Amino acid sequence: MTIRKRIMLLIVGTGLMSGFLFSGVVFYEFVEQSFRLLDSMLEEEAYKVIELLEHEKGQPNLHIDDGYWIVIYDRQSSEVIFRSNLADFVRLPSVKPSSAVTIRDVVVNDASGKSKVEAFRLRAFPVFLGDKDYIIQVGRSLGKVEEEIRELVWGIPLGLIFSVLILILISHFVTGKILKPIGQMKDLARDISEKNLEQRLPVNEQGDEFNELAMTINQMLDRLQYSFMRQRNFLFDTSHELKTPLATIRLAIGEISSSDMDNLSPSIRDNLLRLNNQVLRMERLVKDLLDMSSLETLSGLDLKPVHLTELLSALIEDYQLLSDARSIMMEVNLSENLWVKGDEEKLRRAFSNLLDNAIKYNEDGGQIVIRAKREVAETAVIVVIIENTGPGVSEEDLPKVFDQFYRVEKSRSLDYGGSGLGLSIVKRIIELHKGKVDIESKPGVRTRVIVRLPGYNTR
Repeated sequence: MTIRKRIMLLIVGTGLMSGFLFSGVVFYEFVEQSFRLLDSMLEEEAYKVIELLEHEKGQPNLHIDDGYWIVIYDRQSSEVIFRSNLADFVRLPSVKPSSAVTIRDVVVNDASGKSKVEAFRLRAFPVFLGDKDYIIQVGRSLGKVEEEIRELVWGIPLGLIFSVLILILISHFVTGKILKPIGQMKDLARDISEKNLEQRLPVNEQGDEFNELAMTINQMLDRLQYSFMRQRNFLFDTSHELKTPLATIRLAIGEISSSDMDNLSPSIRDNLLRLNNQVLRMERLVKDLLDMSSLETLSGLDLKPVHLTELLSALIEDYQLLSDARSIMMEVNLSENLWVKGDEEKLRRAFSNLLDNAIKYNEDGGQIVIRAKREVAETAVIVVIIENTGPGVSEEDLPKVFDQFYRVEKSRSLDYGGSGLGLSIVKRIIELHKGKVDIESKPGVRTRVIVRLPGYNTR
């Protein structure tokens, strides 16, 4: 469950619980107030009856509201001296003086003979008039009160449902506003990589928790950038320092091999040959490291028009001898006048690495297919496909082939002097040209590298 949903659930749950409690209090107070109001009405009616009794001097000729149930009887003799019209149809028990009760399930028979069941609120009041002691019982039906209570019982759930919907909308809006800085931080952090570690999250002046989080992340990025730059500089400096010793060793081996080769024993000659091969391999590795380090520090290139068709044709001609030596057939299909804007030397290095891999990791008597064309004429996207037969790359290795120092077949890469940087250099060069490189492979069948570059219209 996302944070947003958790916050919304918390807000809605808290609001719903508060609504239940508030509704319970309102319901209780409404019921109590209804009974208090009804008791007050009964008391007021009782005092009216007392005034009428005084006016009539205890005579039973009283004019009473038909909505009230009233019975007056003599306390001494228990003789009923007055009964209202409603009391003729409804029989209610006597209650103690100065008390109030609610009587339910009372059968009410009206003048037409129909009967219904109702509840009544009944109160009794003692009255002293001269030498007479009366008890006045006043009652009234709870029909309207119960009807209002039923409406309230239905209204409260409907109100809660409506309030929940409102809470969901409000909580969705509020959580969106609260989590908006987190979303912005996430988007910016996703865009930060080793190539643009200088980017930082924006820091506001509000001094809230999000501001502290942004500052903490920026401090972490500062440490990462410092460590990354130190590692990159160390690698660059080390590679640069190794160039001269390696060149000296290679020259010394060459001088020994050219002057005293005939006087050396076969074992020493073999060792010199192996040593020379290892020195050459180390020089290539140092060169790749220097190239990779310089490419990583670049944020852009000085782009100029490059005739891609001519560049590829020249490279294919250069590698033709290597392919012929292993009886590898090269099938070439290049569209004419393919132009891109870029750095010619770096593009030459990228496609040279790809052609070198296509020959190196191929089988004797295999095949290489090289095609270049515009993908769609209107989009001016140029696609270069280099496909070769050979062992291929397994599915689990495909996502890693562009990683630095990653080699699919360690032993075979060592045999061919691979550094594990060739495809990383290719990817970086293509990215600097605003392009994209992908690789597809069917193990044991073929491997295909697809390069897409923005085209350039010379017209």
